[in-house]
Amino acid sequence: MKPVVGITAWRRTLTTAFGPDRLHTIACDYTESLERSGLAPLVFPAGLSPDDAPRLVSRVDGVLLSGGEDVDPSFYGQETVHSRNCDPEVDRFELAVIEAARELGKPLLAICRGLQILNVAFGGTLHQEVTSPGGVHDTIAGATPEEMHARRHEVSFPDGSLLAALYGAASAAVNTLHHQGIDRPGEGLTVEAVAADGLIEGIRHDGDWWAVGVQWHPEKLEGDHQRIFTAFREAIDQSRSREAV
Repeated sequence: MKPVVGITAWRRTLTTAFGPDRLHTIACDYTESLERSGLAPLVFPAGLSPDDAPRLVSRVDGVLLSGGEDVDPSFYGQETVHSRNCDPEVDRFELAVIEAARELGKPLLAICRGLQILNVAFGGTLHQEVTSPGGVHDTIAGATPEEMHARRHEVSFPDGSLLAALYGAASAAVNTLHHQGIDRPGEGLTVEAVAADGLIEGIRHDGDWWAVGVQWHPEKLEGDHQRIFTAFREAIDQSRSREAV
C-alpha cells in the first residue's frame, strides 16, 4: 500500500459557475510530484481547528506544507508592513500540524510558504519583502506564467548539506515565486540553501526528525528537482519501517 501524505491547502475566493466561491485549493503539481514518487496525497482542508491536527497527522505517513499567502507577522512578533492576504486561522492550524508531525516523527516537506511557517514554528522570523528591481529576487509583476515558473536564480548548497547530496552539486537553478523569506532561522534549524543576495532558501531540522523546507517550488520544475520528493519518500519509508519494529 502506498504511503499517504497529508497536504495543507490554502483558502481562496475563486469565480465558479455559481459565482465567487470560497474554496480549499492545492495545485495539481504537488499531488502529481508525490504520485511520481509513489506517494498517495490526501488534502487537509485549510484553517481547521488546531485541535484536529494531531489526529489528522496520526493518520498519514508524512506531511507536505504547501505554498500560499503570507504568514501573519504577529506569529513572529512583528507588525504588518508588507505582508498581505494573511489568514491567522490557517497559520494556527499549520503550526499545530508541524508540532504534531514533530511529536509523532512524521517526515515533513515544506515548500515556499511552508518553509516560512516551519521557520516561524521554531521561533524564527521572516523578511516581509525581499523583491528588488534588477536584483536576485526581481519582481514578477507582468511576467508570463512561463517566465514566472522558469529557473530565474541560483541557490548554493553548503558543503555536507542534505540538498548538496540530493542534487549531487554545489548549486541549482530555481524558480522565483516568493516575495518573502527567512530572516532569522529558528532554533534547531540548519541552513541548507542560500541565494546570491544572502536569502536563506533551504532549511532542515537538525535532529532525528526528517523535516526539510525549500523556498522555491520544486513541483513546478522538471528533472533534478524531483529528487526532493524522492528523498521525502525514502524518509517516509524509513519512518514506517521503524514504526513496524
